[in-house]
Amino acid sequence: MKLYLAALLLLPLPLLAQVNGTTRPPIDSDSTSAEWTLSLEVAQRTFYLGREYGSKAFTAAPSLTYSHPSGFYGTLSGYYFHQSQPPRYAFTDLELGYANTITDHWTYSLSYDRVFFTPPVGSTEKLIENGLEAYTSYDLGPLHAAVDYNYFFGKSSAQTIALALSGTLKKTDWLGFDEVSLAPGAEVFWGSPLALVRYGGTYDVTIVTVNKRGRSKTTQAVLSRTVRLLGYELTLPLQLARGPLAYTLTGHYAIPQRTPDDAAAPLPTGAYLSLLVSYTF
Repeated sequence: MKLYLAALLLLPLPLLAQVNGTTRPPIDSDSTSAEWTLSLEVAQRTFYLGREYGSKAFTAAPSLTYSHPSGFYGTLSGYYFHQSQPPRYAFTDLELGYANTITDHWTYSLSYDRVFFTPPVGSTEKLIENGLEAYTSYDLGPLHAAVDYNYFFGKSSAQTIALALSGTLKKTDWLGFDEVSLAPGAEVFWGSPLALVRYGGTYDVTIVTVNKRGRSKTTQAVLSRTVRLLGYELTLPLQLARGPLAYTLTGHYAIPQRTPDDAAAPLPTGAYLSLLVSYTF
């Protein structure tokens, strides 16, 4: 018997893009005025927790962030996914949070975000629209360690945990830029397989089996809430900053780890580039 699996964890309906990394507002304890940051991130391919959405489909994500000196901030982001249904604008994400320092080397942030799908998904769909995030990072000399925890909830719930380690090499007043930095990093993430549908669709998986006589049978399965190892990612960001403008070109290499909830099809690794352009005023 041959098994065909059309999994919504990889192709949710409507098919939506990954958030290819959230840009947290900079934490500056000496700042006395509010700041706005306008940014645009584009990525060659779309990965989330090691799994690729679509077939080498690119993503564009504009965003606007307001940061108050007290530490409170808000971000409004939009996501265009090339392989989603027309008009290909997938969803809007509103995030409200608080970021601050514990010591000179230790920072943290807490936030809530809500996803608004385009077009709106019916009330009968089992969505995970809401998210709570707790993030903390610590500078270890030339190294930077971070922990990121997300709890998603709506008509179901899921969670993810990520550990990241990176190093930074900087050079100031070089090649016409105020600062040039290179920050190679590695990340490992765990999570409920159900979290894979966080950015679109429902958490039912449609399984179609076809026997030798060509007859098919359709069944439904529900992704697990059990936290499992989902994958790894290597990154190499190159940032060029001049005045209020910053350009970050990042090389990514995603390495998924199979779970019992994954389809029988291969889980390919993925190498791709992303570009983030931001303007702070």
